[in-house]
Order: sequence, then structure tokens, then C-alpha cells
Amino acid sequence: MNMRQIRNFPVTSIFLALGVAACGTGEGSALDEPVAAAQAAVTDEVLAELNGIPGLTVVSENPSTIPGTRFFVLRFEQPVDHHDPDGPRFTQKIALLHRSFDAPTSFLPSGYAVNTRRAIEGKVTAMLQANQLYAEHRYYGESVPAGPTYEHLDIEQSAGDHHRIVQAFRPVYTGRWISGASSKGGMTSIYHRYYYPDDVDGTVAFVSPSTYSPSDPRYVTFIRNVGDAAMRSRLIAYQRALLARRDHIVPMMVAELGEDWGLTFDIVGADRAFEFGVLEASFFYWQFCPVQFCEPHLPAPDASDEELLSFYINYLGAPFNYDDETINVHYGPYFYQSATQLGHPRFDEAPLRDLLRYPGQDRAENLTPVPVTIPFDYGLMPLIEARTWAHGKRMLFIYGENDPWSTSPFDVRAKNDAFRYFVPDGHHGVGIEDLPEEERLHAMSRIFDWADMPFDPSAARTAAPLAPEVADDEAPGARFRLPLR
Repeated sequence: MNMRQIRNFPVTSIFLALGVAACGTGEGSALDEPVAAAQAAVTDEVLAELNGIPGLTVVSENPSTIPGTRFFVLRFEQPVDHHDPDGPRFTQKIALLHRSFDAPTSFLPSGYAVNTRRAIEGKVTAMLQANQLYAEHRYYGESVPAGPTYEHLDIEQSAGDHHRIVQAFRPVYTGRWISGASSKGGMTSIYHRYYYPDDVDGTVAFVSPSTYSPSDPRYVTFIRNVGDAAMRSRLIAYQRALLARRDHIVPMMVAELGEDWGLTFDIVGADRAFEFGVLEASFFYWQFCPVQFCEPHLPAPDASDEELLSFYINYLGAPFNYDDETINVHYGPYFYQSATQLGHPRFDEAPLRDLLRYPGQDRAENLTPVPVTIPFDYGLMPLIEARTWAHGKRMLFIYGENDPWSTSPFDVRAKNDAFRYFVPDGHHGVGIEDLPEEERLHAMSRIFDWADMPFDPSAARTAAPLAPEVADDEAPGARFRLPLR
């Protein structure tokens, strides 16, 4: 088998034919010399192709538990300012799942940092048996340009990062490309298409909103109408009970989170952080809690302090948005983006106003590690939304009916081969598999068509659940840590 035959034959098939474990580093039983040489040729070509991409460094190849894949950690050189390509540079972290150079490629621009401790496969990646490039967002995680400010943290610069990644990798990964991710990652994919509409062959965005202002009142309207009135009343009663007993509960929160998580609240202040979390409790509830799961555990107003606090931490995950580590490491860039371009919800203070000590202060600009010195761009998000509706081709948007981030969904037109779905009673973790069958099959058919792959509806009806989405927002509570938005 020569190199070109190997290149055109899926790596997975070669490994399986050789009796070698088709995951991780490919360790398996002892091989005779010709078989070992063939495997080495495959390994050498993958690394040779990657090493031939200008500006790319292969940091490591790590074990993968996903059959048929190899897992690489990469660094890709980017300009800090794409308008000054010869200026300062930084490196962007990318997690690569490699299946075959000829397979489709699932491109996931993360909205946050990328965890490379283990391989994670997105839903579209699993569905298409695709390669996957999971790119860390600039100014998050390890992809941080030098300097103390966020001068070049904006969606155009981020889109420029992703455009250069696509340009660099598409000559190597020659199949169709489908982009998309969940929440802020999905938003990032949409912005990439806004600036570079022809970079990829399709986009699938899960639970990705379009927010118009740094205190968007549409979210208040949503929270006042979501679910049923009895459940909304129970949540308000719970919020009021927390605030009424804050002098006892805040020290308990500080002690528990300090002991269990090592968290401190010096930047925002523990009392103010607690109040922000309580103010957002109804938002978190509808965002993350499947009603059947969380409703039985919601404490009554006369529950003990311990019960009130346990639900606040373990089901809502509320305090994990305001501790010092969150602001300095995880969410600071997000709050800055929200205060300048992305927008931020307004939270409903009216039912709690008599118990608030910091009214009007739960805003993104008060939660950034660096001062916000530029005004919010009020025209940008409506413009992106309008252009996506008018010209966004081959796009899917999937939202959860109960998720507050569905307040402001992107709209689409079927004439552009673009579609939008709402999962009934769905929350912020919904995916394609949660759609009613007719919509699910239609959504899958569009993705397969964009990937230039055959689609079998009868097989899809009986398929096993898809792999978990690569999500910037996973599930409620301390068990899942950050990020929660």
C-alpha cells in the first residue's frame, strides 16, 4: 500500500484491518514488520500534513476514547490585529479529532476556553463521523494576546481567527465543512459566517441568541411568561426567602464554597455576588433545569437555610458566576464582550425590589477584570440578525422553548436552505435528538446534504442517541462548574 493509497483510505479502516485499537495512540497487539510499517506510514502522513500547515505547531497527540479518531493538541499562530497582519502575534489553541483527510470536517469555534484534557466529540461530528477542529476563542484559556487590556477582543477579530484556520486546514481536510456549536460557540459560528459567508458549507447553531443592548429588557418579558404561573410564583417566593435570610445564608455560602471549591469573592463582594445570583435564580432555573427534574427539589419559602442554599448552589449553580476566579480567568472576557458588543440580559428586579441592596448593578460592565472604556455598539447585533435572515445560507438554529436565551432567536428563510426549530419544553442543553421526529429527520437531512453524504431516514429513526455536544454551557449546579451562561 503506497502513501497515496493510504491517504485515500480511512485511517480507521486501516487500524481495524490491522487489528489495532482504533483510538488513542493506536496501541494494540504486537505487529509484524510489514504491518507495523504500514501503520507508521499512516502516522507519519498525518503528522507530516499537520506539520506542513504554515503557522501550526503540533503540541501533542493524546489518547482518545472515541473510536476511529486520533486526538491532537495544536497551536496556531494568529495576528493580534487582523488589520495589521505584520504586527504582534499570539497562538490559538485547537483540539483536533482526526478520522480521515477525506471525511467531512466539523469546525467548532468555541466561545470560551477549550479543555484538552480529554477528547470530546460534538453531535454533528458524531453524526457525520467527521473530523473535528475545536478552536479556543481569543483572550480565553491559553489563547491570550500579550497586554493588560482587551483592545482586540471583538467579533470581527475572532471571525478573522476562524477564517485563517479554515484557510489553513481546508487544503488538507478536503471534504465538506460544517461549523457550529452551542450557546456562545454557536454565536461565534454565526459571526464567522457574517464576515466570511463562504468559508464553510453549512452551520448548525444550538441555543444561540441575538441580544440588542447591555441590559436587554426582552429577557424580563420572557421570564414573566415562561412556564406556568404557579411555577413562576414558587420561584419568586424562593428568591424572596433567600434575600430575607441573606445575613445567615451568605456566610454559609462563603464557607461552603471556600472549603469545597477554594472560591473567594473579593472583587464583587460576597453579599453583592449572592444578591446577583438570587436575582438571576429564575433565569438559571429555566435555562438549565428540566422541569421534571428540578421542580420536586425547589425548596418552599419555609425550608431551612441549608436547603435554600443547597438548591442555590447545586441545582442553579448561581454563585459560580461572580467569584474571583470566574471574573479573572473564566468569564471576564465574556462580560467585556457583553458590555461592548454581545449584549446582556436585564433581570427582573420588580418582585424583589424591597429586598435588594444593589439595584441596577447586575450588569456586565460591573463584572469585568479590566475597565470597559468603549461604548456599546447598539447597531451591530440587529445588523447581523437582519443579514443572517436575508442572506444566511445553509444554516440551522435549534432552541429550547423554556430557555431564556430563546428570548431573542435568529430568524431564517427556507429559500436560503436555512431553518429554525424550538424543542418543546426544552432548556439550554437541547440538541437535534430532542426535536420531534419530523423536524429531527429534516434537520439531519439538511446537515447530511450540506456534508455531501447520503442520509437514510429509516436508520436515523432507530439510531442511538448522539454524542454530547461540545457545549460552552453544560448543566446546572456545582457538579459541572463553569461556565454556566
